[in-house]
Amino acid sequence: MKKAAVVLVMFAALAGLFCGCSKSDGTSEYEDGKSAFEAREMKKAERLLVKSIELAPDSVNAMIMLARVYIELGQIAEAGKIMDKATALDGESFDVKLLTAQVAWHLRDYDRSSRLFASIANDAKLDASVRSLGYSGCGVVEMTRSEHDLARILFFRAIRMDRRNASAWYHLGLLYRDGFGYNEAALEQFNIFVRLEQIADQRVQRVQRMYIPELQEAIARSAADRPGASKRNSAASASEIAKAEAAMKRRNFKTARLCYEAALKLDALSYPAALGLANCYEKSDASKSGQQKAFENYKLACQLRPSAVSTFLTAGALAMRLGYYAQAVMIYSRALAANPSKIDAIDGLIRALRKTGVKEKMKIASAYQNYRDSIPVVRKR
Repeated sequence: MKKAAVVLVMFAALAGLFCGCSKSDGTSEYEDGKSAFEAREMKKAERLLVKSIELAPDSVNAMIMLARVYIELGQIAEAGKIMDKATALDGESFDVKLLTAQVAWHLRDYDRSSRLFASIANDAKLDASVRSLGYSGCGVVEMTRSEHDLARILFFRAIRMDRRNASAWYHLGLLYRDGFGYNEAALEQFNIFVRLEQIADQRVQRVQRMYIPELQEAIARSAADRPGASKRNSAASASEIAKAEAAMKRRNFKTARLCYEAALKLDALSYPAALGLANCYEKSDASKSGQQKAFENYKLACQLRPSAVSTFLTAGALAMRLGYYAQAVMIYSRALAANPSKIDAIDGLIRALRKTGVKEKMKIASAYQNYRDSIPVVRKR
């Protein structure tokens, strides 16, 4: 009888095991909480993840997911507390560092945030894609501090390390729009971000529905507001440009200048007319006033075609010769926005910054020099 009772107890225990009645280890709650987070059901996700951590107090993954939920809910202090626990358990893990740095940024502890992001960016043992996130995180911190040039350099580094880092493109777009006022460059970054980001989350929708249309409208409005833009005669302007180019070949600079000026009056948005007039003045009038007129028309050409890096480089070089160092900084900076890998643009910006003689500009020049040194230069044979 006693033996039969023992057998019954053992059978009941085994039956309980096979029926799944054993105590949960928190895994199912974690998976369900993760699914709720992805479905944007944050309160449900919070409840499930809290339960998961109660069942598995050492689950760093559950802590990270719960912290992300708290960030979405705007409960940043709670996110900080849970990440402190995760850090105590696995503080050297890059995913713990990344989210802890993000939480520190939300808490406005920028020094700690920058320190953690930098530790990831500078860790040569990590994959390039992970280090890239560290650089872009540092860039966000510097952008928050209004250190626009330092932020830009960090985003450049992030993108060079991983061109698929959508966050870097997104924040570079914000920086160009709000920090530098480069609408065309901002539009380019946002378009790249949308193409890279696979998940159509709220940020992607905001960029598509708001940022891109607003920038397109601002660019079009800027062109339309230019004096004479409403009375364009592109065909007549092109005819005058052809005459001017023929006169330039004959070195008849006076006729060329008059034709370019006529072309620009006929079409206030003609980049070839502005560029030709600038080039004509630069070649034909070596006086200071002549070179100044050349410079003004080069600046106009740059405004009309912000992607024309070579024109910016020419304008920057002339600004340097005229001693307009502050303007040269702005010109080379805009050239760099068009092509971050253009060595001539970086070198010109560094020279112009140093020529200003301003201590803060010298610091920025050094930062650009460090970035320039990181770009492999292919030597021509």
